[in-house]
Amino acid sequence: MSYLQVSKSLTLPCGVTVKNRFVKTALSETMATDQHRSDARYEKLYRQWAMGGAGIVITGNVMVDRAAIAEPGNVVVDDERELPELQRWAQNGTLNQTQLWLQLNHPGRQSPKQFSARPVGPSAVPITGVNHRAFNPPRALTIDEIKELVTKFVRSAVIAQKAGFTGVQLHGAFGYLINQFLSKKPTGGLMNMVVLLRIGCGF
Repeated sequence: MSYLQVSKSLTLPCGVTVKNRFVKTALSETMATDQHRSDARYEKLYRQWAMGGAGIVITGNVMVDRAAIAEPGNVVVDDERELPELQRWAQNGTLNQTQLWLQLNHPGRQSPKQFSARPVGPSAVPITGVNHRAFNPPRALTIDEIKELVTKFVRSAVIAQKAGFTGVQLHGAFGYLINQFLSKKPTGGLMNMVVLLRIGCGF
């Protein structure tokens, strides 16, 4: 692909036109306040990203559930009381005709001990490997809890839209919850994925 092609605008299937085909991918900032909220540092950082010229800028690891944190310094978007600071973040991040997408995530069983005494996942299968001691054994989600988690993703996306973010990205990699449901490893994911599809989750 030539430079001229990546510099051209692109209209996405949803109808949104992106000014070019450069994307700043998600990077976990881990700069949130002690209350897991964004602040002026996010506004400054994303203003710089926006002025850098990429057509789409994707934020870092934003949690949909305050009871399930992936790493220190993660922002949590689960309440409209956070709208003022989210709006300032979005205002800066959408300068220069930039599409600003909020990456939404739930860590599932991969929430460290300091954040989750009893993390949840598609099954009760614990994490194995070199870092397994950093995580408590998970508890299997019930069908009702799976439905509730879907609602939490939707709620966070709605808040993001109200704040002025132009899109969201669901984090489906690195062993986090969505990835756990999709994994072929023995986590119970494939069985519960059928349930998710029946619910109409869209993961």
